[in-house]
Amino acid sequence: MMNFLAVVLLTYNHEKTIAKAIDSILEQKTSFDFDIHILDDHSTDGTTKICEQYKANFPGKIKVFTNEKNLGVAKNVKQGLLRISSTYYAFLEGDDYWCNPDKLQKQADLLEKNPDCTLCSHDSFFKNLLTGEETRFSTRNNLVVKKIYTIDDPIQMHISSRLYRNCIDLKNVPEHMFQIWDTNSMYIYLAAGNLVYIDEAMSLYNWTGDGIWSGLNAFERRVMMLKIRYDISKYFNFAYEKKFYAKSKLLRFCKLLFGVRVGWFVFYHLEMLRLNIKNLFKK
Repeated sequence: MMNFLAVVLLTYNHEKTIAKAIDSILEQKTSFDFDIHILDDHSTDGTTKICEQYKANFPGKIKVFTNEKNLGVAKNVKQGLLRISSTYYAFLEGDDYWCNPDKLQKQADLLEKNPDCTLCSHDSFFKNLLTGEETRFSTRNNLVVKKIYTIDDPIQMHISSRLYRNCIDLKNVPEHMFQIWDTNSMYIYLAAGNLVYIDEAMSLYNWTGDGIWSGLNAFERRVMMLKIRYDISKYFNFAYEKKFYAKSKLLRFCKLLFGVRVGWFVFYHLEMLRLNIKNLFKK
């Protein structure tokens, strides 16, 4: 029988925070059983030992998948998600945590009531660990609040806030797109259905300044964003390409001259060249 829900906990060298993350999952009050898949990408601190101790304390509830060598985020995430056979799954990173014990129950209930939705999400608290400042990371910063959002809405909710309906064949998703699963998964799942929103903050995102995105400088962020948008456009055969760089005269010219697919290819490489030259002259 298929499990109802699985929680995927991604970790690498989170010795100081992993226990709080696991505890916040175990504190969830649900009418259904769920299991926890910890994806430990060959941590070199005390993370692995802590995870194994939790596994020993909660046999059958917690599964620990420790890589024999560091695979990197993309391979670790894809391998972990391909193991999931549950109806729903949630995603949490080892330096974040959930702060409402009813989170999973509320989200599962809403997805059960809204079969057209592939995602359920909510607001998160954002804590800057360098300054101690804490704010609410909310979709309300960009949009009028509503219950249902579609792929046409410019939304971005933190990955710790999402419950996914396990309805996408992830084997067909290119491995490199799992590197930034936060952004890419939002488009992939919204292309298959809608998102139902809960107007509460039920998770906390710890900003350390050295994450996959936050640890990048301005040049590296622009390059990564360009790559993400090009990858998403290609994945969907350019069905949603108008969402990206809509004001770019260069992209419009390339598409007019070469067509959408080749135009994007030319634009991507010209823009990448421009960014690299600009960065070179800044040094």
